Amino acid sequence: MRLFKIFNTGNSLLFFKIIIPFLAISLNIFSQDLPKINIQYSSYAMTSDGHLVGFYGEKNRVDALSTGYISKYVIWSLIATEDRDFYNHDGVSIKGILRGIFKTITGHIQGGSTLTMQLARNLFLSNVRTISRKWEEIKLARELEKKFSKDQILLMYLNTVYFGRGAYGIWAASEEYFGKTPDQLSVTESAALVGLVQSPSGYDPVKYPGKMLARRNIVLHNLLDQNKISQSDYEKFIQTPLDLNLNDNFGKYFLESVRKEAVDILSHKGLSLDKDELKIITTLNYNMQKAAENSVASQWMNFPASMKTAQIGLISVEPGTGMIRAEIGGNFQSNPRGLNRATQIFRQPGSSFKAFLYGSLLKKGYTLAEPLSDLPIVVDSGSAMEWKPQNDDESFSEKPVSMELAIQNSINLSAAYSITHLTSPDSVVDFAYQLGIKSKIPSVPSIALGTGDVSPIEMAAAYSVFADDGIYAKPFSILKIEDKNGKLIYSANSIDTSTVLDSATSYLMTSALQHVVDNGTASSIRKYYKGTAAGKTGTTQNFTDAWFVGYNPKLATAIWIGFDNPKRKLFGGFQYGGAACAPIWGKMMEEIARNIPGFEYSNFKIPSNVHEIEMCENTGEPAKSNCTDSKIYPVNFDLLSKIYLLHHPVQKEVFTIDHAW
Repeated sequence: MRLFKIFNTGNSLLFFKIIIPFLAISLNIFSQDLPKINIQYSSYAMTSDGHLVGFYGEKNRVDALSTGYISKYVIWSLIATEDRDFYNHDGVSIKGILRGIFKTITGHIQGGSTLTMQLARNLFLSNVRTISRKWEEIKLARELEKKFSKDQILLMYLNTVYFGRGAYGIWAASEEYFGKTPDQLSVTESAALVGLVQSPSGYDPVKYPGKMLARRNIVLHNLLDQNKISQSDYEKFIQTPLDLNLNDNFGKYFLESVRKEAVDILSHKGLSLDKDELKIITTLNYNMQKAAENSVASQWMNFPASMKTAQIGLISVEPGTGMIRAEIGGNFQSNPRGLNRATQIFRQPGSSFKAFLYGSLLKKGYTLAEPLSDLPIVVDSGSAMEWKPQNDDESFSEKPVSMELAIQNSINLSAAYSITHLTSPDSVVDFAYQLGIKSKIPSVPSIALGTGDVSPIEMAAAYSVFADDGIYAKPFSILKIEDKNGKLIYSANSIDTSTVLDSATSYLMTSALQHVVDNGTASSIRKYYKGTAAGKTGTTQNFTDAWFVGYNPKLATAIWIGFDNPKRKLFGGFQYGGAACAPIWGKMMEEIARNIPGFEYSNFKIPSNVHEIEMCENTGEPAKSNCTDSKIYPVNFDLLSKIYLLHHPVQKEVFTIDHAW
């Protein structure tokens, strides 16, 4: 009687246009060949500690090779929610279709499609709702059932269905929403993902977390109905929060760097990221990368509005291995497929280059007690090459300062004195090249203040030499590449390292750079990070570039901030490396230390030939009884005898120097 009333309310036409054709299915008179199945899978990159960085492909989809790689709770939830007759039909469920039709007639839209029909639609058809499309869906579903087992159909379905947030297939969805592989999904996590299938956008957890939770609980009730979970478990599970671990799209510049490196590796093997389903294990560390991104975001909030369009290059390498652990190639609005400011820019490093000047002096035998002039000078006066360096505040001292203090407070005039009186530009350039700088550095006195262009990745790798007893390690980003079956295609078996500096000089330079952080131009770091730290700030004279290069024994990081257009200046109190970049490093290191036990207080090793000796700051030599200003300094004992000869050199000047006082 009720059915008769439905037909008399204007729905009788719907009955004859839909139900009668669907009932004809049972006659089994339809057959067609399946179109070619073409599921597009992606290659993807993972951090060294197991977090998904991103995909390389048109769609974010990774092939789950069998249902054995998928939690049983996913399969139970899917069948209980989408197709309870799955194992009993041949692709089309008359009962399901009739149920869907009657629900639709009574105002509750329900498709009535089996999992196989949904798969047919996902593989071959559009989502346009028409009778002809439904007809095709039915025919294709039945052909799928003829050709494939139920397990294969389930696997294809779970590999192709869309879960929202760009995730196609259960593997990508599991990583996107929970940061784990599908075999690790719990009951509640499985139910949450299956709940998304009905409407990925409608249950988006960012926009509608309450709706997603309610939908998950419906799926859990379906499991209860199917006796897959007990009543007590159900009551416990519905009280469980979603506990999402959403993929936060980190490391996008690094992802592009890996793509370029992988393309080069794979081109020699006849493989490609686009066509072959590859897994790339990278050197990136999730905690370090997130700490870098969080600290940059925090600093950007402090910038004036017009400073927020400045760019950043940040890169961290592991001393001794060269593994790139963190990388940021631009600000938050920049395109990761464009210019990478961590690896592709070349800008003046300012005073951060002084580490190579003073490192070269320490290697020669000078000590951190060496008295350096802090007086104005003019180099090549009156010529086209004239250079008149100044201290930042345009002041100067009439009293010499120790090398250690000159480094700590970044005294420009002392650096100018050092390169013109104690060494030569050629020697400083050679030392920089020795530590891994690749850029062409002009052999002129002004390089003492960092006037030659370098890249952040060069600076990070070069400073890591100081961090690791003089060992240079070539930076790299890929540990290994595997195919979808886990077969090894490429492995970075041999780390490219070489000893380029003696351990004593490395330690002495580090000792001085620790003072920069503790009491010098980078002391802002100590507001955030209390652990072992050494580094050097850099600021160019026209305020177009701000730098900080810092390290502890486990991580060396270079940070550059500036505008792509070098004519634009930094401002608002953030034109100095100590104000713009050093706080980023301090916040980053503090967060890493919170998340990685033992990271904070890993101390630098003191070489056996470095001794603490009382030195006279007036002469730069071991203190005698008549010395009026002495202090304990670490000294390379093997070179101590050279200091007397260094104080009486035979000089051949290649430029003229006038004292301007």
